[in-house]
Order: sequence, then C-alpha cells, then structure tokens
Amino acid sequence: MKAEMTKRMLIAGVALVALATGSALAADMPVKAPPLSAPPAAYNWSGFFTGASIGGQSWDISGLYAAPPPDRHNTDSTRGVFGAHVGGQFQVNSWVLGVEAAYNTPFSRSFSSALSPTADCLLSVADRHCSSRINDTWTVGARVGYALDRTLIYGTGGFASGRVDTNTTVASTNALTSATSVRQDGWYVGAGAEYYVTKFLWSDLILGAEYQHIDLGSARHFDTLNNLPGNTRDIKATEDVARARVIFKWSPEKPSR
Repeated sequence: MKAEMTKRMLIAGVALVALATGSALAADMPVKAPPLSAPPAAYNWSGFFTGASIGGQSWDISGLYAAPPPDRHNTDSTRGVFGAHVGGQFQVNSWVLGVEAAYNTPFSRSFSSALSPTADCLLSVADRHCSSRINDTWTVGARVGYALDRTLIYGTGGFASGRVDTNTTVASTNALTSATSVRQDGWYVGAGAEYYVTKFLWSDLILGAEYQHIDLGSARHFDTLNNLPGNTRDIKATEDVARARVIFKWSPEKPSR
C-alpha cells in the first residue's frame, strides 16, 4: 500500500515538474508578431478626364511686309487666359501614357501695338499703329508621365492651332487702314505635374500646374479690309502659357483609394 502511495506521489511530482517546465519555456519564447497588413495600393492614374484651367499667356508676333521697303509688323504682350481640356490615359507600372485636347482663350481680346515709324512698325510710314493678337488656341497631343503614387510628372507635345489677327490704324484718329485674320497651325511642347487630392462625387479630384511653348509657324496674311497688295504681310507667332489646372478623372470601374 505504501509502495502504491509512493508511486502515485512520484507520478504527480513528475507531472508538476513537466507542467512547470513547459510554462517556463513558453514564457521564455519570443512573442509572435501579428501579421503585417498589406500596404495601401498606389494610386491608379488610368481613366478618362475632363477639366478647366486658368493662367497667363505671353505672345510674340513678328511680321514682314511682302512689298518693299522691308517694313515690320512686330508686337508682343501678356494676357490672362482660361480654358478647358479633355483626355484619357493608361498606367503601365509607373508609366502613364495618354492623349489630351485643350482649348485656351484670353480674358481680354484687345490688341498689342507698336507705333510707326520704328523698326517694329512701318518704318516708311508715320502716324500708324501696327496691332496684333492671338485668339482661341487649340492643342491636341500626347502625354508621357511617371507616377509617384499620388503625384504625376509628365511631358506633353503635339499639334497646335491659333487664330492670329493683325491690323493697322491711324494713330492720331484710330481709323482702321488694314486688317487680317488667319488661323495658323504649328506645334507645342510642355511639361507639368499633377496631384490626386480626394474623391469628388463620381470622380477623382486632381490639381495640377503646366507650362507650354506654342509655335504657330508663319503664314501669309492678306488685307481683307481694302485688298491692297501693299498690306500683305508674313506673320510668325509664338506664345508661352503657364496655367493652373483642375482635373476630374472618371474611372468608376477602377475605384481609387
């Protein structure tokens, strides 16, 4: 009986030692870290977009009269501009490829002028204003960008078209003596940056800034007021545009975070 009691006490002691040892080992083991959550997905720039812009336009218009003597018709000016744009783009890894069409027009349609007789305006004729302006510029071209999550940096370029108007007036009376209006075609290049801000209704709200250099080439302008050959002039026009942009990207099939 005593042997049986001793046997039971030994078994119970072994069990207690085993339990204590297991508890100590468990206490010494490092705590397992909770599983890491997946990082948030990078912003997806793919989609169709529309938007508006506001900024400034600086133009340089140079003209040379076709008939001798070699008189000039040169002006330059700066105006505020506003416009709209529409396009689409697709993201492949970090690269974003797209196309965009845009329209811009100045707030003021006033002319910039040079006074004769000077090297910029009718050196052979006194008391004249040589005036010109660029209106209603259209651009359509490609965009190539690199995405850094919510930020997109891109370059752009393509076809450009703008209406160039010129006239001459008597400076002392403001009487119109000649007038031309020609839509000139050329090219543009530019660069910009955009930043995704937040969801807005059914779109993504994006803010951006962009610069473009636009070259409208050279075109012959014929006088439409008096049809005088002596008023025929070759006009070259360029402009530089810097603007802030607000963009709404529509991609309901791929919700953005």
